[in-house]
Amino acid sequence: MSTKINNKFQNYQNISGLFYKNKMQIIKQLICSKNRTPHVPIQTVANDYSQLKNNQFVWFGHSTILFKINDQLVLVDPVFNEVSAFAPHFKYTNEITTDILPEIDILIISHNHSDHLCVKSLKNIKAKNVVVPLNNKQHLAKLFKNEIIQELDWFQSTNINGVNITCTPSQHNSQRTASDKNKSLWSGFVINDVYYTGDTGFNAEMFRDIHKNLPEIKYCFMEMGQYSPNWPTCHMQPSETVEAFNILNGKQLFPIHFGKFCLGVHDWDEPAQLAKGFETAFVGQIGGIYQLEECVGKVYVHESFL
Repeated sequence: MSTKINNKFQNYQNISGLFYKNKMQIIKQLICSKNRTPHVPIQTVANDYSQLKNNQFVWFGHSTILFKINDQLVLVDPVFNEVSAFAPHFKYTNEITTDILPEIDILIISHNHSDHLCVKSLKNIKAKNVVVPLNNKQHLAKLFKNEIIQELDWFQSTNINGVNITCTPSQHNSQRTASDKNKSLWSGFVINDVYYTGDTGFNAEMFRDIHKNLPEIKYCFMEMGQYSPNWPTCHMQPSETVEAFNILNGKQLFPIHFGKFCLGVHDWDEPAQLAKGFETAFVGQIGGIYQLEECVGKVYVHESFL
């Protein structure tokens, strides 16, 4: 379970979830980087997602993923709108909005940062059930009925229509206003045998505990974008994503947290380019429909990132 100090949630080993090594270097990189956005629209597709089959998934860029699990449509961290003038939404060949979404059976939000909890997007989403980490219900009070929202602590679980959902630790932070820093919990989730990291830095002990408690994990949707050596504790470096995947003993790695906007200082396509050199990594087309088990053992990066 999570811990608090002075009413603020803490990371494993009380590691800071927001630590900048060189702020001036960060500002310089953000101003001078020339390849943080694609020069042409990214090739995307839009489909009828109401007809998904079990164990199919759709990645909509960044950390927005739609799954069909045990006949339930499960949507994670839906962001379909601009979240920052500093990081404009990439142009897509087929614009993807909330209009294409069917009614969602289970909506999951990992933490309260605007690139994961986007109020503009959530206003247009119909959901039957909502699952969030502790003290995040307050952010959704005007969007969904109170009785359909469940809050979970780390390693606490709920079962909704045969879909077992466990809230897992992540090494990060939370904040939406000047006065609420770390007062809402951040997390990942395991959904049956699918693991979603949320946002997290690397912590070997934390990942070992996740594997110990949830050895059923097969399919790992793990953050591998918006990283920098200048903020090492809140986002994993690509090599750390691979190390965490190996600790979890997963069957297939799906790198995420890129492809929609660039909040970091790396090139917009760098995560996908690096994924080509991994032993296992699947980066599909944004909006494409894929079958989880058919991705196992593959190294695949869609041409839109090449």
